[in-house]
Amino acid sequence: MCSVCLNDLDENPDFNNIHGFYHEHIVILSPCRHMMHKKCSGNWHEHCRKLADLDVSLPYAATCAVCKTKVIENNPKNFRVTGSLHFDYCDRPKTKDPTLSAVERSVHCDPLTLDAIKPLMDEAIKSNNFPAIWQLKSRYGLTLSAAQLKEVLWQALPPSPGRLSDTVCANNKIQLALELITNDDASKTIVSDFLHEVLKKERYVNYILVNRLVESKIPNKTALKEAFDYLVSEGRFDDAKAMKDQYEFSLNFSQLKEQLQKTYDDEMSQTVQSILSLYNKDDGACQFTLCYILKTVATQPQDVSPKLLDQSSRRFFVNYMGFISTLLSHGVMNQTAVDAAMSKAVSTISREGLEWAGELKARHQATIDPAKLKEAIVKAIDQNKRSLLELILPFFSSEQDTKAANIMILEKLASKSNQYFQDVYRFAKEACQEQLASSRCWSQKAVDTLIKRAIDNDDIHWAIELNNDYRAYLDIETLASKILKEVDSVKAKRICNTACLDNLRGSLSLAKPDDPALPDTIQTITAQIINMELFPLKQAVVEMLVDFQGSL
Repeated sequence: MCSVCLNDLDENPDFNNIHGFYHEHIVILSPCRHMMHKKCSGNWHEHCRKLADLDVSLPYAATCAVCKTKVIENNPKNFRVTGSLHFDYCDRPKTKDPTLSAVERSVHCDPLTLDAIKPLMDEAIKSNNFPAIWQLKSRYGLTLSAAQLKEVLWQALPPSPGRLSDTVCANNKIQLALELITNDDASKTIVSDFLHEVLKKERYVNYILVNRLVESKIPNKTALKEAFDYLVSEGRFDDAKAMKDQYEFSLNFSQLKEQLQKTYDDEMSQTVQSILSLYNKDDGACQFTLCYILKTVATQPQDVSPKLLDQSSRRFFVNYMGFISTLLSHGVMNQTAVDAAMSKAVSTISREGLEWAGELKARHQATIDPAKLKEAIVKAIDQNKRSLLELILPFFSSEQDTKAANIMILEKLASKSNQYFQDVYRFAKEACQEQLASSRCWSQKAVDTLIKRAIDNDDIHWAIELNNDYRAYLDIETLASKILKEVDSVKAKRICNTACLDNLRGSLSLAKPDDPALPDTIQTITAQIINMELFPLKQAVVEMLVDFQGSL
Protein backbone atom coordinates (compact mmCIF):
# COMPACT_ATOMS: atom_id res chain seq x y z
CA MET A 1 0.00 0.00 0.00
CA CYS A 2 1.35 3.40 -0.93
CA SER A 3 2.23 5.42 2.17
CA VAL A 4 1.04 8.66 0.57
CA CYS A 5 -2.19 8.01 -1.36
CA LEU A 6 -3.05 4.89 0.71
CA ASN A 7 -3.92 2.96 -2.46
CA ASP A 8 -2.67 -0.47 -3.44
CA LEU A 9 0.78 -0.35 -5.01
CA ASP A 10 -0.20 -3.05 -7.51
CA GLU A 11 3.40 -4.09 -7.87
CA ASN A 12 5.30 -7.23 -6.94
CA PRO A 13 8.66 -6.80 -5.19
CA ASP A 14 11.54 -9.24 -5.28
CA PHE A 15 13.91 -8.22 -2.52
CA ASN A 16 16.67 -10.35 -4.06
CA ASN A 17 16.69 -8.08 -7.12
CA ILE A 18 17.98 -4.69 -5.87
CA HIS A 19 19.62 -2.47 -8.50
CA GLY A 20 20.16 0.76 -6.59
CA PHE A 21 17.82 3.07 -8.54
CA TYR A 22 14.13 4.01 -8.69
CA HIS A 23 11.58 1.77 -10.31
CA GLU A 24 9.45 3.57 -12.87
CA HIS A 25 6.41 3.61 -10.53
CA ILE A 26 7.49 2.59 -7.00
CA VAL A 27 10.15 3.61 -4.54
CA ILE A 28 11.17 1.89 -1.32
CA LEU A 29 13.18 4.07 1.03
CA SER A 30 16.19 2.83 2.95
CA PRO A 31 16.59 2.19 5.83
CA CYS A 32 12.91 2.51 6.84
CA ARG A 33 11.63 0.57 3.79
CA HIS A 34 8.36 2.52 3.59
CA MET A 35 6.93 2.24 0.08
CA MET A 36 5.10 4.67 -2.17
CA HIS A 37 4.38 5.45 -5.78
CA LYS A 38 7.11 7.54 -7.33
CA LYS A 39 4.53 10.19 -8.29
CA CYS A 40 3.16 10.24 -4.73
CA SER A 41 6.66 10.63 -3.36
CA GLY A 42 7.09 13.62 -5.66
CA ASN A 43 3.77 15.07 -4.45
CA TRP A 44 4.93 14.81 -0.85
CA HIS A 45 8.28 16.49 -1.50
CA GLU A 46 6.61 19.24 -3.57
CA HIS A 47 4.22 19.87 -0.68
CA CYS A 48 7.15 20.11 1.74
CA ARG A 49 8.88 22.67 -0.53
CA LYS A 50 5.76 24.84 -0.79
CA LEU A 51 5.17 24.67 2.94
CA ALA A 52 8.77 25.62 3.69
CA ASP A 53 8.38 28.67 1.45
CA LEU A 54 5.30 29.80 3.41
CA ASP A 55 6.47 28.90 6.91
CA VAL A 56 9.95 30.26 7.63
CA SER A 57 10.11 28.21 10.84
CA LEU A 58 10.08 25.03 8.78
CA PRO A 59 13.20 24.61 6.59
CA TYR A 60 12.77 22.22 3.68
CA ALA A 61 14.14 18.71 4.04
CA ALA A 62 13.28 15.60 2.00
CA THR A 63 11.75 13.08 4.41
CA CYS A 64 9.86 9.82 4.36
CA ALA A 65 6.13 10.59 4.28
CA VAL A 66 5.47 8.06 7.07
CA CYS A 67 8.25 8.17 9.65
CA LYS A 68 9.73 11.57 8.62
CA THR A 69 13.23 10.09 8.39
CA LYS A 70 15.48 12.23 6.21
CA VAL A 71 16.13 10.74 2.80
CA ILE A 72 18.45 11.62 -0.06
CA GLU A 73 16.61 11.68 -3.38
CA ASN A 74 18.13 9.39 -5.99
CA ASN A 75 20.15 7.72 -3.24
CA PRO A 76 21.42 4.32 -4.50
CA LYS A 77 20.12 2.85 -1.24
CA ASN A 78 16.59 3.72 -2.36
CA PHE A 79 15.77 0.75 -4.57
CA ARG A 80 13.28 -0.51 -7.13
CA VAL A 81 11.35 -3.76 -6.82
CA THR A 82 9.69 -6.43 -8.95
CA GLY A 83 7.79 -9.59 -7.99
CA SER A 84 4.98 -10.16 -5.43
CA LEU A 85 3.92 -7.47 -2.96
CA HIS A 86 2.43 -8.20 0.45
CA PHE A 87 3.80 -5.54 2.81
CA ASP A 88 2.82 -4.06 6.15
CA TYR A 89 1.30 -0.60 6.03
CA CYS A 90 0.80 2.17 8.54
CA ASP A 91 -2.71 2.92 9.75
CA ARG A 92 -2.10 6.54 8.91
CA PRO A 93 0.86 8.60 7.67
CA LYS A 94 2.12 9.42 11.11
CA THR A 95 5.21 8.36 13.02
CA LYS A 96 4.73 5.51 15.50
CA ASP A 97 6.83 7.52 17.95
CA PRO A 98 4.38 9.28 20.31
CA THR A 99 6.55 12.37 20.00
CA LEU A 100 5.61 14.20 16.80
CA SER A 101 8.37 14.85 14.30
CA ALA A 102 9.56 18.39 13.62
CA VAL A 103 7.38 18.70 10.52
CA GLU A 104 4.27 17.69 12.51
CA ARG A 105 4.88 19.50 15.80
CA SER A 106 2.18 22.05 16.57
CA VAL A 107 3.07 25.74 16.06
CA HIS A 108 1.22 29.03 16.29
CA CYS A 109 1.06 31.04 13.06
CA ASP A 110 -0.15 34.56 12.50
CA PRO A 111 -3.48 34.72 10.62
CA LEU A 112 -1.88 35.79 7.35
CA THR A 113 0.51 32.86 7.32
CA LEU A 114 -2.31 30.47 8.23
CA ASP A 115 -4.52 31.82 5.43
CA ALA A 116 -1.64 31.34 3.00
CA ILE A 117 -1.20 27.73 4.10
CA LYS A 118 -4.88 26.76 3.82
CA PRO A 119 -4.80 26.33 0.01
CA LEU A 120 -2.24 23.55 0.52
CA MET A 121 -5.04 21.52 2.10
CA ASP A 122 -7.04 21.65 -1.15
CA GLU A 123 -3.97 20.62 -3.13
CA ALA A 124 -3.26 17.74 -0.74
CA ILE A 125 -6.84 16.52 -1.05
CA LYS A 126 -6.82 16.66 -4.85
CA SER A 127 -3.54 14.72 -5.05
CA ASN A 128 -4.53 12.19 -2.35
CA ASN A 129 -1.56 13.33 -0.31
CA PHE A 130 -2.68 12.02 3.06
CA PRO A 131 0.62 12.61 4.94
CA ALA A 132 0.32 16.24 3.91
CA ILE A 133 -3.29 16.40 5.09
CA TRP A 134 -2.27 14.93 8.44
CA GLN A 135 0.71 17.28 8.73
CA LEU A 136 -1.47 20.35 8.20
CA LYS A 137 -3.81 19.12 10.93
CA SER A 138 -1.03 18.25 13.40
CA ARG A 139 1.09 21.36 12.84
CA TYR A 140 -1.49 24.05 12.18
CA GLY A 141 -4.74 22.63 13.50
CA LEU A 142 -6.37 22.72 10.05
CA THR A 143 -9.43 20.50 9.71
CA LEU A 144 -11.49 19.42 6.74
CA SER A 145 -14.37 21.65 5.80
CA ALA A 146 -17.66 19.96 4.96
CA ALA A 147 -16.88 20.27 1.23
CA GLN A 148 -13.37 18.87 1.68
CA LEU A 149 -14.67 16.06 3.86
CA LYS A 150 -17.22 15.13 1.21
CA GLU A 151 -14.52 15.03 -1.45
CA VAL A 152 -12.24 12.79 0.62
CA LEU A 153 -15.02 10.42 1.66
CA TRP A 154 -16.57 9.95 -1.77
CA GLN A 155 -13.15 9.43 -3.38
CA ALA A 156 -12.39 6.78 -0.75
CA LEU A 157 -15.12 4.41 -1.94
CA PRO A 158 -13.76 1.41 -3.83
CA PRO A 159 -14.34 1.94 -7.55
CA SER A 160 -15.54 -1.63 -8.00
CA PRO A 161 -16.20 -4.78 -5.94
CA GLY A 162 -13.48 -7.34 -5.59
CA ARG A 163 -10.18 -7.08 -3.78
CA LEU A 164 -9.96 -6.85 -0.01
CA SER A 165 -7.18 -4.28 -0.42
CA ASP A 166 -9.70 -1.87 -1.94
CA THR A 167 -11.70 -2.01 1.27
CA VAL A 168 -8.61 -1.69 3.48
CA CYS A 169 -7.45 1.35 1.52
CA ALA A 170 -10.87 2.97 1.80
CA ASN A 171 -10.97 2.20 5.51
CA ASN A 172 -7.65 3.96 6.12
CA LYS A 173 -8.72 7.03 4.14
CA ILE A 174 -12.08 7.22 5.93
CA GLN A 175 -10.41 6.80 9.31
CA LEU A 176 -8.07 9.69 8.58
CA ALA A 177 -10.88 11.86 7.25
CA LEU A 178 -12.96 11.29 10.39
CA GLU A 179 -10.00 12.30 12.56
CA LEU A 180 -9.74 15.57 10.61
CA ILE A 181 -13.44 16.42 10.69
CA THR A 182 -14.71 19.86 11.65
CA ASN A 183 -17.25 19.13 14.35
CA ASP A 184 -20.10 21.14 12.84
CA ASP A 185 -23.60 20.20 11.71
CA ALA A 186 -22.67 20.37 8.02
CA SER A 187 -19.86 17.83 8.47
CA LYS A 188 -22.09 15.54 10.52
CA THR A 189 -24.66 15.65 7.74
CA ILE A 190 -21.95 14.79 5.21
CA VAL A 191 -20.93 11.74 7.24
CA SER A 192 -24.56 10.64 7.61
CA ASP A 193 -25.14 11.03 3.87
CA PHE A 194 -21.93 9.14 3.16
CA LEU A 195 -22.98 6.24 5.39
CA HIS A 196 -26.31 6.16 3.56
CA GLU A 197 -24.43 6.12 0.24
CA VAL A 198 -22.15 3.34 1.42
CA LEU A 199 -25.11 1.20 2.44
CA LYS A 200 -26.71 1.66 -0.98
CA LYS A 201 -23.62 0.21 -2.67
CA GLU A 202 -24.14 -3.29 -1.31
CA ARG A 203 -22.06 -4.85 -4.07
CA TYR A 204 -19.12 -2.63 -3.21
CA VAL A 205 -19.37 -2.05 0.51
CA ASN A 206 -17.81 -4.11 3.31
CA TYR A 207 -18.89 -4.25 6.93
CA ILE A 208 -15.43 -2.89 7.88
CA LEU A 209 -16.30 0.43 6.26
CA VAL A 210 -19.71 0.49 7.90
CA ASN A 211 -18.24 -0.21 11.34
CA ARG A 212 -15.64 2.52 10.85
CA LEU A 213 -18.35 5.09 10.22
CA VAL A 214 -20.54 3.81 13.05
CA GLU A 215 -17.64 3.94 15.52
CA SER A 216 -17.15 7.63 14.74
CA LYS A 217 -20.48 8.33 16.51
CA ILE A 218 -21.07 11.15 14.04
CA PRO A 219 -23.90 9.92 11.75
CA ASN A 220 -27.47 10.75 12.66
CA LYS A 221 -29.84 8.18 14.11
CA THR A 222 -31.55 7.43 10.79
CA ALA A 223 -28.24 6.57 9.13
CA LEU A 224 -27.18 4.55 12.16
CA LYS A 225 -30.42 2.53 12.04
CA GLU A 226 -29.70 1.78 8.37
CA ALA A 227 -26.24 0.59 9.41
CA PHE A 228 -27.77 -1.60 12.12
CA ASP A 229 -30.13 -3.21 9.59
CA TYR A 230 -27.25 -3.73 7.17
CA LEU A 231 -25.07 -5.44 9.78
CA VAL A 232 -27.98 -7.72 10.70
CA SER A 233 -28.59 -8.62 7.05
CA GLU A 234 -24.90 -9.46 6.65
CA GLY A 235 -24.90 -11.70 9.72
CA ARG A 236 -22.63 -9.34 11.69
CA PHE A 237 -24.65 -9.90 14.85
CA ASP A 238 -21.93 -8.98 17.35
CA ASP A 239 -21.43 -5.62 15.64
CA ALA A 240 -25.20 -5.11 15.58
CA LYS A 241 -25.35 -5.97 19.31
CA ALA A 242 -22.86 -3.20 20.06
CA MET A 243 -25.14 -0.76 18.22
CA LYS A 244 -28.19 -2.06 20.07
CA ASP A 245 -26.49 -1.48 23.41
CA GLN A 246 -25.40 2.04 22.45
CA TYR A 247 -28.38 3.30 20.45
CA GLU A 248 -31.18 0.98 21.66
CA PHE A 249 -31.90 -0.35 18.18
CA SER A 250 -33.65 -3.73 17.98
CA LEU A 251 -35.05 -6.21 15.50
CA ASN A 252 -38.73 -6.08 14.64
CA PHE A 253 -40.69 -9.33 14.44
CA SER A 254 -40.25 -9.55 10.67
CA GLN A 255 -36.45 -9.24 10.86
CA LEU A 256 -36.35 -11.68 13.76
CA LYS A 257 -38.32 -14.28 11.82
CA GLU A 258 -36.24 -13.79 8.67
CA GLN A 259 -32.88 -14.09 10.42
CA LEU A 260 -33.85 -17.12 12.49
CA GLN A 261 -35.27 -18.94 9.47
CA LYS A 262 -32.15 -18.11 7.45
CA THR A 263 -29.92 -19.30 10.26
CA TYR A 264 -31.77 -22.61 10.47
CA ASP A 265 -31.83 -23.15 6.70
CA ASP A 266 -28.09 -22.42 6.48
CA GLU A 267 -27.40 -24.86 9.35
CA MET A 268 -25.82 -22.12 11.47
CA SER A 269 -27.63 -22.73 14.76
CA GLN A 270 -24.60 -21.50 16.70
CA THR A 271 -25.56 -17.93 15.77
CA VAL A 272 -29.12 -18.15 17.16
CA GLN A 273 -28.03 -16.82 20.56
CA SER A 274 -26.53 -13.75 18.90
CA ILE A 275 -29.77 -13.08 16.99
CA LEU A 276 -31.82 -13.44 20.16
CA SER A 277 -29.75 -10.69 21.77
CA LEU A 278 -31.00 -8.18 19.18
CA TYR A 279 -34.73 -7.97 19.83
CA ASN A 280 -36.71 -6.18 22.51
CA LYS A 281 -37.96 -8.73 25.03
CA ASP A 282 -40.96 -6.54 25.81
CA ASP A 283 -42.10 -6.69 22.18
CA GLY A 284 -45.17 -8.96 22.15
CA ALA A 285 -45.01 -9.48 18.39
CA CYS A 286 -41.43 -10.77 18.72
CA GLN A 287 -42.39 -13.12 21.54
CA PHE A 288 -45.22 -14.51 19.42
CA THR A 289 -42.83 -14.89 16.48
CA LEU A 290 -40.35 -16.88 18.58
CA CYS A 291 -43.05 -19.32 19.66
CA TYR A 292 -44.17 -19.64 16.05
CA ILE A 293 -40.62 -20.32 14.84
CA LEU A 294 -40.04 -22.86 17.62
CA LYS A 295 -43.21 -24.77 16.78
CA THR A 296 -42.66 -24.60 13.00
CA VAL A 297 -39.12 -25.97 13.16
CA ALA A 298 -39.81 -28.54 15.88
CA THR A 299 -42.89 -30.04 14.23
CA GLN A 300 -41.67 -30.08 10.63
CA PRO A 301 -42.63 -33.39 9.02
CA GLN A 302 -39.86 -35.73 8.04
CA ASP A 303 -40.81 -35.56 4.36
CA VAL A 304 -40.06 -31.82 4.48
CA SER A 305 -36.63 -32.42 6.01
CA PRO A 306 -35.70 -36.01 5.13
CA LYS A 307 -32.16 -35.49 6.39
CA LEU A 308 -33.39 -34.89 9.92
CA LEU A 309 -33.40 -38.55 10.96
CA ASP A 310 -30.67 -39.67 8.57
CA GLN A 311 -27.56 -40.31 10.63
CA SER A 312 -25.40 -39.95 7.54
CA SER A 313 -26.48 -36.30 7.71
CA ARG A 314 -25.61 -35.88 11.38
CA ARG A 315 -24.86 -32.19 10.94
CA PHE A 316 -28.46 -31.55 9.99
CA PHE A 317 -29.75 -33.06 13.24
CA VAL A 318 -27.09 -31.23 15.26
CA ASN A 319 -28.33 -28.00 13.69
CA TYR A 320 -31.95 -28.91 14.55
CA MET A 321 -30.99 -29.82 18.10
CA GLY A 322 -28.91 -26.68 18.62
CA PHE A 323 -31.61 -24.42 17.19
CA ILE A 324 -34.38 -25.85 19.40
CA SER A 325 -32.19 -25.97 22.52
CA THR A 326 -31.13 -22.34 22.16
CA LEU A 327 -34.71 -21.13 21.82
CA LEU A 328 -35.77 -23.18 24.84
CA SER A 329 -32.86 -21.92 26.94
CA HIS A 330 -33.92 -18.40 26.01
CA GLY A 331 -37.30 -18.99 27.62
CA VAL A 332 -39.30 -19.63 24.46
CA MET A 333 -41.79 -22.40 25.24
CA ASN A 334 -44.42 -24.40 23.40
CA GLN A 335 -45.32 -27.84 24.73
CA THR A 336 -46.35 -29.17 21.33
CA ALA A 337 -42.95 -28.16 19.97
CA VAL A 338 -41.09 -29.73 22.89
CA ASP A 339 -42.96 -33.02 22.55
CA ALA A 340 -42.36 -33.06 18.78
CA ALA A 341 -38.65 -32.42 19.30
CA MET A 342 -38.43 -35.29 21.78
CA SER A 343 -40.19 -37.61 19.33
CA LYS A 344 -37.68 -36.73 16.58
CA ALA A 345 -34.75 -37.05 18.97
CA VAL A 346 -35.83 -40.57 19.96
CA SER A 347 -36.44 -41.51 16.33
CA THR A 348 -32.80 -40.82 15.43
CA ILE A 349 -31.81 -44.01 17.32
CA SER A 350 -28.53 -42.34 18.25
CA ARG A 351 -26.92 -41.74 21.63
CA GLU A 352 -26.75 -38.02 20.93
CA GLY A 353 -30.45 -37.82 20.08
CA LEU A 354 -31.56 -39.97 23.01
CA GLU A 355 -29.48 -38.02 25.52
CA TRP A 356 -31.03 -34.81 24.20
CA ALA A 357 -34.48 -36.40 24.54
CA GLY A 358 -33.61 -37.07 28.19
CA GLU A 359 -32.78 -33.39 28.67
CA LEU A 360 -36.07 -32.35 27.06
CA LYS A 361 -37.95 -34.61 29.43
CA ALA A 362 -36.06 -33.48 32.53
CA ARG A 363 -35.99 -29.74 31.83
CA HIS A 364 -39.15 -29.16 29.82
CA GLN A 365 -41.47 -32.04 30.83
CA ALA A 366 -41.49 -33.41 27.29
CA THR A 367 -43.62 -36.51 26.70
CA ILE A 368 -43.80 -39.06 23.92
CA ASP A 369 -46.33 -41.60 22.69
CA PRO A 370 -45.42 -45.08 24.03
CA ALA A 371 -46.02 -46.46 20.53
CA LYS A 372 -43.18 -44.24 19.27
CA LEU A 373 -40.91 -45.62 21.98
CA LYS A 374 -41.74 -49.18 21.00
CA GLU A 375 -40.91 -48.35 17.39
CA ALA A 376 -37.58 -46.98 18.60
CA ILE A 377 -36.90 -50.17 20.57
CA VAL A 378 -37.56 -52.33 17.53
CA LYS A 379 -35.28 -50.14 15.39
CA ALA A 380 -32.52 -50.18 18.00
CA ILE A 381 -32.60 -53.97 18.16
CA ASP A 382 -32.83 -54.41 14.38
CA GLN A 383 -29.87 -52.01 13.93
CA ASN A 384 -27.91 -53.91 16.60
CA LYS A 385 -27.77 -50.87 18.90
CA ARG A 386 -28.77 -52.69 22.08
CA SER A 387 -26.66 -50.33 24.22
CA LEU A 388 -29.19 -47.58 23.48
CA LEU A 389 -32.09 -49.49 25.02
CA GLU A 390 -31.11 -48.29 28.49
CA LEU A 391 -31.63 -44.72 27.29
CA ILE A 392 -35.06 -45.43 25.77
CA LEU A 393 -36.68 -47.36 28.63
CA PRO A 394 -36.74 -44.43 31.14
CA PHE A 395 -38.96 -42.47 28.73
CA PHE A 396 -41.97 -44.71 29.48
CA SER A 397 -44.23 -42.87 31.88
CA SER A 398 -45.80 -45.89 33.65
CA GLU A 399 -44.44 -49.04 35.25
CA GLN A 400 -46.83 -51.12 33.19
CA ASP A 401 -45.53 -49.66 29.90
CA THR A 402 -41.93 -50.17 31.02
CA LYS A 403 -42.65 -53.81 31.87
CA ALA A 404 -44.29 -54.38 28.48
CA ALA A 405 -41.29 -52.79 26.77
CA ASN A 406 -38.83 -55.06 28.61
CA ILE A 407 -40.86 -58.12 27.62
CA MET A 408 -40.87 -56.93 24.01
CA ILE A 409 -37.08 -56.52 24.12
CA LEU A 410 -36.66 -60.07 25.44
CA GLU A 411 -39.01 -61.50 22.81
CA LYS A 412 -37.15 -59.66 20.02
CA LEU A 413 -33.75 -60.87 21.26
CA ALA A 414 -35.00 -64.41 21.72
CA SER A 415 -36.28 -64.55 18.17
CA LYS A 416 -33.03 -63.32 16.57
CA SER A 417 -30.89 -65.89 14.80
CA ASN A 418 -27.31 -66.62 15.82
CA GLN A 419 -26.20 -64.62 12.79
CA TYR A 420 -27.48 -61.46 14.49
CA PHE A 421 -25.07 -62.22 17.35
CA GLN A 422 -22.07 -62.68 15.05
CA ASP A 423 -23.01 -66.34 14.52
CA VAL A 424 -22.09 -67.08 18.17
CA TYR A 425 -24.78 -68.76 20.31
CA ARG A 426 -22.95 -67.78 23.52
CA PHE A 427 -23.44 -64.07 22.70
CA ALA A 428 -27.14 -64.64 22.10
CA LYS A 429 -27.50 -66.51 25.40
CA GLU A 430 -25.62 -63.78 27.32
CA ALA A 431 -27.78 -61.01 25.81
CA CYS A 432 -30.97 -62.76 26.85
CA GLN A 433 -29.62 -63.63 30.30
CA GLU A 434 -28.67 -59.98 30.87
CA GLN A 435 -32.13 -58.81 29.82
CA LEU A 436 -33.82 -61.30 32.15
CA ALA A 437 -31.57 -60.37 35.05
CA SER A 438 -31.91 -56.59 34.60
CA SER A 439 -35.65 -56.42 34.01
CA ARG A 440 -36.99 -59.53 35.77
CA CYS A 441 -39.77 -59.35 33.19
CA TRP A 442 -40.68 -62.11 30.79
CA SER A 443 -43.55 -63.68 28.93
CA GLN A 444 -44.37 -67.33 28.35
CA LYS A 445 -43.74 -66.73 24.66
CA ALA A 446 -40.27 -65.35 25.37
CA VAL A 447 -39.07 -68.14 27.71
CA ASP A 448 -40.56 -70.87 25.51
CA THR A 449 -38.65 -69.40 22.56
CA LEU A 450 -35.46 -69.32 24.65
CA ILE A 451 -35.81 -72.94 25.79
CA LYS A 452 -36.30 -74.08 22.22
CA ARG A 453 -33.22 -72.02 21.24
CA ALA A 454 -31.22 -73.73 24.01
CA ILE A 455 -32.30 -77.20 22.81
CA ASP A 456 -31.50 -76.32 19.19
CA ASN A 457 -27.96 -75.49 20.36
CA ASP A 458 -27.65 -78.62 22.56
CA ASP A 459 -27.62 -76.51 25.71
CA ILE A 460 -29.66 -78.84 27.93
CA HIS A 461 -28.37 -77.25 31.14
CA TRP A 462 -29.72 -73.77 30.34
CA ALA A 463 -32.93 -75.33 29.05
CA ILE A 464 -33.44 -77.03 32.44
CA GLU A 465 -32.59 -73.72 34.19
CA LEU A 466 -35.20 -71.91 32.12
CA ASN A 467 -37.71 -74.62 32.99
CA ASN A 468 -36.99 -74.43 36.71
CA ASP A 469 -36.80 -70.62 37.02
CA TYR A 470 -39.35 -69.45 34.47
CA ARG A 471 -41.54 -72.53 33.83
CA ALA A 472 -40.42 -72.64 30.20
CA TYR A 473 -41.56 -75.68 28.16
CA LEU A 474 -40.74 -77.22 24.80
CA ASP A 475 -43.39 -77.39 22.12
CA ILE A 476 -44.47 -80.97 21.29
CA GLU A 477 -42.58 -81.21 17.98
CA THR A 478 -39.28 -80.01 19.47
CA LEU A 479 -39.77 -82.35 22.44
CA ALA A 480 -40.32 -85.38 20.20
CA SER A 481 -37.28 -84.51 18.10
CA LYS A 482 -35.13 -84.03 21.22
CA ILE A 483 -36.21 -87.39 22.78
CA LEU A 484 -35.44 -89.31 19.60
CA LYS A 485 -32.11 -87.53 19.26
CA GLU A 486 -31.13 -88.50 22.82
CA VAL A 487 -32.19 -92.11 22.19
CA ASP A 488 -30.08 -92.22 19.04
CA SER A 489 -27.13 -90.91 21.07
CA VAL A 490 -27.58 -93.61 23.74
CA LYS A 491 -27.96 -96.25 21.03
CA ALA A 492 -24.78 -95.14 19.29
CA LYS A 493 -22.72 -95.30 22.49
CA ARG A 494 -23.73 -98.95 23.11
CA ILE A 495 -22.87 -98.84 26.79
CA CYS A 496 -24.79 -100.17 29.76
CA ASN A 497 -24.31 -97.31 32.23
CA THR A 498 -27.73 -95.79 32.99
CA ALA A 499 -26.04 -92.44 33.71
CA CYS A 500 -26.19 -91.99 29.91
CA LEU A 501 -29.95 -91.54 30.31
CA ASP A 502 -29.63 -88.27 32.32
CA ASN A 503 -30.03 -86.06 29.22
CA LEU A 504 -33.08 -88.06 28.16
CA ARG A 505 -34.55 -87.68 31.63
CA GLY A 506 -33.80 -83.93 31.48
CA SER A 507 -35.50 -83.65 28.10
CA LEU A 508 -38.66 -85.26 29.43
CA SER A 509 -38.77 -82.72 32.26
CA LEU A 510 -39.11 -79.94 29.64
CA ALA A 511 -42.48 -81.25 28.45
CA LYS A 512 -45.56 -79.24 29.30
CA PRO A 513 -47.56 -81.60 31.55
CA ASP A 514 -50.99 -80.36 30.55
CA ASP A 515 -50.35 -80.47 26.81
CA PRO A 516 -53.21 -82.64 25.47
CA ALA A 517 -51.01 -83.98 22.69
CA LEU A 518 -48.28 -85.14 25.07
CA PRO A 519 -49.61 -88.67 25.96
CA ASP A 520 -50.13 -89.71 22.35
CA THR A 521 -46.72 -88.28 21.37
CA ILE A 522 -44.94 -90.26 24.10
CA GLN A 523 -46.85 -93.43 23.11
CA THR A 524 -45.83 -92.97 19.47
CA ILE A 525 -42.18 -92.40 20.41
CA THR A 526 -42.25 -95.51 22.67
CA ALA A 527 -43.59 -97.63 19.81
CA GLN A 528 -40.84 -96.35 17.52
CA ILE A 529 -38.16 -97.31 20.05
CA ILE A 530 -39.65 -100.80 20.62
CA ASN A 531 -39.37 -101.41 16.88
CA MET A 532 -35.69 -100.43 16.88
CA GLU A 533 -32.93 -103.01 16.78
CA LEU A 534 -31.66 -104.15 20.13
CA PHE A 535 -29.12 -101.95 21.99
CA PRO A 536 -27.87 -102.23 25.61
CA LEU A 537 -30.16 -99.66 27.28
CA LYS A 538 -33.21 -100.18 25.04
CA GLN A 539 -35.31 -101.74 27.76
CA ALA A 540 -34.36 -98.99 30.25
CA VAL A 541 -35.36 -96.29 27.74
CA VAL A 542 -38.73 -97.95 27.07
CA GLU A 543 -39.41 -98.34 30.79
CA MET A 544 -38.52 -94.65 31.38
CA LEU A 545 -40.96 -93.53 28.67
CA VAL A 546 -43.71 -95.87 29.97
CA ASP A 547 -43.22 -94.60 33.52
CA PHE A 548 -43.30 -90.97 32.26
CA GLN A 549 -46.51 -91.62 30.31
CA GLY A 550 -48.03 -93.23 33.37
CA SER A 551 -47.25 -90.12 35.43
CA LEU A 552 -49.20 -87.83 33.12
